Amino acid sequence: MHFDIKKSSKKPLYQQIIESIEEALIAGKLLPGEKLPSERELSHFFSVNRSTVVRAMDELHERRLIIRKVGSGTYINPQKWGQFSKPRLQWNGALNKEIFQHPVKYNLTNGDLPTELYPSLQLPEIDWQLLLEAEREQESMRLGTIDLREAVQRYLQRSHQWNVPIEEIMITSGTQQALSLIALGLLKSGDSIAIENPSYFYSLSIFQALGIRIYGIPMDREGIIISKLDQLLHKHRIKMIFINPVFHNPTGRVISLKRKELLISYCHRKQLPIVEDDAYGQLKFYNYIDNTPLKMASKGDNIFYLGSLSKYLGRSIRIGWMIAPRSIIENLANIRQQLDSGLSSLPQYMAQHYLDHYASRHEVELQRTLKIKADQFTNWLDYNLSDLFNYERPQGGFHLFAELKMERSQKEIEKRLLDLEIRGIEDSYFGGDGLAYRFSFPHFSSPQ
Repeated sequence: MHFDIKKSSKKPLYQQIIESIEEALIAGKLLPGEKLPSERELSHFFSVNRSTVVRAMDELHERRLIIRKVGSGTYINPQKWGQFSKPRLQWNGALNKEIFQHPVKYNLTNGDLPTELYPSLQLPEIDWQLLLEAEREQESMRLGTIDLREAVQRYLQRSHQWNVPIEEIMITSGTQQALSLIALGLLKSGDSIAIENPSYFYSLSIFQALGIRIYGIPMDREGIIISKLDQLLHKHRIKMIFINPVFHNPTGRVISLKRKELLISYCHRKQLPIVEDDAYGQLKFYNYIDNTPLKMASKGDNIFYLGSLSKYLGRSIRIGWMIAPRSIIENLANIRQQLDSGLSSLPQYMAQHYLDHYASRHEVELQRTLKIKADQFTNWLDYNLSDLFNYERPQGGFHLFAELKMERSQKEIEKRLLDLEIRGIEDSYFGGDGLAYRFSFPHFSSPQ
């Protein structure tokens, strides 16, 4: 590290230390999650009294720019909410690669569906000439094939009794492409967005790459807290919010009906667009759970709905869909056309066949199998780790969120998990404070 502290300046030394660390974080000299030297080492580095460093560190801690882990040290807060004012993209990834070096019995870090739960798709004979002709059609290349868009229509009608106009449906090659198009087409460098805290959106590099500022909305058991969203909106001029309201990643929570109504009403009143990612909506374990999309419940046009097959078919068929006002769809489709010349027809054909002939049965089978795995894993936690974590039995989706009952040293937690041969992902990867873990129970195999 190299920072300039000017003792001749009228500005207090502790404030200069604070500003130096802030500037180093924005410039990329310090990375989110990076460990800082000890206070004694920093006092020697800056050539100031240790009490000056302590005062600076206390203020940085109060502002959540740094976090202190008992028995481990002081770290740059990996949340990095709102810190990046310049476009920036890191390819090394936020997830610590060291966790994959040693195999364990229960590796529950993978957020995808295990391959053994994929459906056995039997495709009818393919007329390749028809597929090639579909790729020559301008409308199919821009918005997706009409056959798949109509299959999505039928699927939403069957699953939610939701009638969606065909002109409001655009096929995407998965949720990530939809998010990229929204960021490219509707946001610009320096804009501020809000996401749930914690949230998997935080780990996506697209927002950082475009210089978009990210702010976290605190959550409770019912979903994002509207009063906190209101504070963010006025303080940071939030342009859009991105949420995963049903079986949220990483907490597994479902937004309550009351909170859903408040959120829709608030955002409609403020004309604040919502991007709703419904990745796990059909994977509910109990009929009483309300998995109705926000967009379906809203009468306004300010909600963009993202659906995907990736949590049902894995990464083998990257197909999703966006539902938004026609003008938005047309704009984003044109942007995609300029970037990658459109979509391939083969995966669209496979997705159409799945939606029309397999989806209903496969979703029921997934609900049954995943509930068994969730119950088995919860029982395993009850027996092995109930003294360390608080958690709730999953009601659907892929994830169980385990929160520490009391602050423990990182070494103590890691040793405990290693002794039991289990691995999850610390919530700091999702912008949390490092006091919880996400365990993806679809990969849990009950001990014999």
